[in-house]
Amino acid sequence: MKNSKLFYLGLLILPWLTVPLLGQKAFKKYLPAAIFICTFTKAIDLFGEKKKWWKFYKGIPPFDSMNFFNLGPYLVTSLWILKMTYHKWKLYFMSNTILHICFIYLGGLKFVEHFKIFKLEKLTKFQYLGIDFLRAILLFLFQSIMNLSIHTKKQCK
Repeated sequence: MKNSKLFYLGLLILPWLTVPLLGQKAFKKYLPAAIFICTFTKAIDLFGEKKKWWKFYKGIPPFDSMNFFNLGPYLVTSLWILKMTYHKWKLYFMSNTILHICFIYLGGLKFVEHFKIFKLEKLTKFQYLGIDFLRAILLFLFQSIMNLSIHTKKQCK
């Protein structure tokens, strides 16, 4: 049990060690979109758990294992992908699709199941890929709306 607690804490903390490399400007610019998509993901997590699409493991009370994954690697990866690909929508969707396919079909799902984060139950890998693609679209649209809003405010001043 002690090792799993260390693993969950590492899962949460280690990705955040890369955030200073993003730069303060990029962090501030992309953080609202990353928080939005993590909140949306948590809502999907709860809905999917009720529908038995997947199962989450206990984690460290009061949080389930998915909270550590969502607030660690998922949030930080959202920041990085936006920084590296934003304004290049083809690259954004291509890299997101490749990342999701690799995660789902090339070992990521086995990793999260092995380390007791979550496992798919009633959902197929292809259906999970569809959910990931939907989240990628929402992340891109949210950031686009944020940029449009900032651009409009600057023009009005």
